[in-house]
Amino acid sequence: MEAGQFPADMLFDIFSRLPIKSLMRFRCVSPTWRSIIDDPCLACMHRLRCAEEPKVLILDPPTHEPADATLREDGVFLKASLNLLTRFANSKAYSLRGCCNGLLCLTKQFCGESPLFLFNPPRQEVVELQPPCIAPSRKKYGLGFDCSTNTYKIVGVFDDDLSAQVYTLGGAGSWRAISEGPPCPLLGRPVYSCGALHWVCGDDEGKIVCFDVGKEEFGLISRPEFRSSHLLDLRGELAIVDRSSDKHVEIWVMKEYEKKEWVKEYKIGVKGVRGNEFVEVVGVCEHGEILLKDVFENYFFYNPGTDMLKYSHIPSLNDETQVLCHMGSLLSIAMFGAE
Repeated sequence: MEAGQFPADMLFDIFSRLPIKSLMRFRCVSPTWRSIIDDPCLACMHRLRCAEEPKVLILDPPTHEPADATLREDGVFLKASLNLLTRFANSKAYSLRGCCNGLLCLTKQFCGESPLFLFNPPRQEVVELQPPCIAPSRKKYGLGFDCSTNTYKIVGVFDDDLSAQVYTLGGAGSWRAISEGPPCPLLGRPVYSCGALHWVCGDDEGKIVCFDVGKEEFGLISRPEFRSSHLLDLRGELAIVDRSSDKHVEIWVMKEYEKKEWVKEYKIGVKGVRGNEFVEVVGVCEHGEILLKDVFENYFFYNPGTDMLKYSHIPSLNDETQVLCHMGSLLSIAMFGAE
């Protein structure tokens, strides 16, 4: 049977279980295959079915190459460069504002009226989105997924008055205010998990601010009482890092989100790491290993099976490089570019 003769439902089922890297090659087989692989319905099915392992993604500052984005694989690393200099000659650094289901939301650093960028590394697609029309001095953003409508939303929170606006990708193409903003200032970059965005509360150290992406409502969640450093997504579960000790870091996971119960999942010894009181947990990558970073930008892999911590050289690091654990997304975001 030739490539174009496979029934569409059979192709959907097969493609939904294959790695993104293979599917990107299969787009060249025929127009029919390309159409199926680019179908948003397949991207949704692929996200639920395909058990790909996350990789360490290195976000490099843009170069003078003409393409919008480049991606190359280097061992266990994926290295992505945002090359937008053909349109923004003064842009050199980008700040990661949020990550959801493999899609990244970025803004230009040191630019008060910077547009937003949506970036899908495996597809090497970059889409520019307009920022909210209200422009206070400081803004925070988060990218989340509304499971009830299968849509992505960006929430913008304004530090000056804690008001908020929401932008629905693929919707009307404009920002709209929501009735109530967050109950307190937000700290750090948001973490998307279980249908909600989460920030550490800036006023109350015992709380986490959550934003239900479907209901578009803010709320508060209690967290364990320790000196936390940051939140993270641990294979789809909300987690928080305890670094109260200079000998180890602990990772607490909310195992049952509806019950809001925290369980200590990992205890990682960091006694031999320089600046161990400032160790950051980046995330979980291939084979369940946990990537950590010290204050000197050194990276380490922790293997839970052996309870061993090993140094890892991550290539081409500089002051503007950002590193994260990334799952990848099959979704083509080019459709959002015409909004």
